[in-house]
This record gives sequence, C-alpha cells and structure tokens, in this order.
Amino acid sequence: MTLVYAWPPVGVVASEWTIDAPVNVSRSLITGARRVSATKRRRRMVAIEVSSMARGSNGAGYMEMLKRYLDGGVNLIRLESRPVNWWADAQIEATGRQSREVQWRSGSDDVSWDQDGGEVIWIDGTLLGGVAGSDDMFPTLTVSGLTPNRRAARPGEFVTLKAGGAVQTGQVVREAFANAQGVAVLRTFEALTGSGIVNIGISESAVFEATSIPRAVQPLNGDWSYSWHFSQVFEDEVGGFEEVDPWN
Repeated sequence: MTLVYAWPPVGVVASEWTIDAPVNVSRSLITGARRVSATKRRRRMVAIEVSSMARGSNGAGYMEMLKRYLDGGVNLIRLESRPVNWWADAQIEATGRQSREVQWRSGSDDVSWDQDGGEVIWIDGTLLGGVAGSDDMFPTLTVSGLTPNRRAARPGEFVTLKAGGAVQTGQVVREAFANAQGVAVLRTFEALTGSGIVNIGISESAVFEATSIPRAVQPLNGDWSYSWHFSQVFEDEVGGFEEVDPWN
C-alpha cells in the first residue's frame, strides 16, 4: 500500500487538468501508409500554481509541509479537477445543475428516514435526472430538470450519472442548452449507461505523483508561488492506496 495524501487548503491561482496519450507513429517505406499505436497508458496530467499569500497567507507553510509528506515523491497526492473553463462561470452555474444527498445524524449516529416501508432520500440543491443514450456514433446523456432556455453545459465540463448505486463520470464534448421544458441532450466523450441522478460541472478526482518538487523564494514584497506538476498513478501500479488527510 502506498500513502496518498489529501491536497491542503491553499489558494490555487492557476491550474491545468488534461490527458496525456502517448502514441508511436511509423510509416511504410513502400506505400507511406501511416501506422499509429498507443505506447503507454493514458494518464491525467495536472499543473497547479499555489499562491503563498492567498487564503490567510499560509500557502508557503502548507506547501513545505506537503513536500515533507510526499518525501521526495515516495508518497502520492489525491487531487480534484478545477473548472476547465472560467472558474467564475462554473461557480455561478453550479446552483442550477448540482445536488447532493443530505446525511442526517443524531450525535454520532446516522439517522435514516422511511415512508411506507421505503427509504426517504433527502437532497440539497437542484435534482436533475438523466438517461444515457447515443446520437449516431456519439454517446449522449439526456438531462431533465434544468432551467428552461438556459445553457446546460459547457465543453470540457465533467458530468456524473448515478445509476443503480454506481457513479459514472463523463466529459461534455460541446455546448448544450435546455429547451423550454428544461431538457437538454449532452454529447459526452465517454459512453454512460442507465438512468439516474445527474450532476453537471462537478470535479473529477484521481491520484498523482509529483513529477518535480517545487522550490520558491520569498521576496521582500508581494506574493510568491509554488508551481507543481503531477502525473496520474493507478492503484494497480502501486499495490493499493492508503488515503491520509493531515489537514483536518
């Protein structure tokens, strides 16, 4: 098992969340035909720039402690994606496109709600329903419950479909708008299956290794930053993950 640390509560001023898919390209000496094949596993690649002075001016301290926990790259980090498009739009649009299940507790005990012998699920936010399908050769997700005649999703945003207790994640290919009935058809890169609860504009989560450990010099005046670069690590490559959060 490899230790996987949570990301500390720091101010991120720039970020990138993308995919690296290395390929090998060759050509026939006789016909010039192009042959392409994948050479390595496809991985998420992340770049993050952290402000030392944002969120209470504790960024530098958190970064130095994170460096110690990562131990030069021996240990790993769990990261969540930040909006691909402008972050301010994502915050404004989240209200009408996301919901979460409310967990009730009494002291240290979980409280469940039942009605007529069935469990009652409490939801906070805007509850959206979705049905996976296809449009010619492209996967789709038909979403209902949206604000009528408004933008439903932007290209590059992540969307989840909770169907049958399992949560599937896809990425939106193109801009989509809801019709007068609050229904929109999202074209997704991944093929989802089933029907259930939908959230649009959520974060994707994965585990990474730091490909370089940053150093940052504090100036006499003004902010300074730590620039990180990460490459995804899969659980089967390290014999399992043990998740740790030292910041709570």
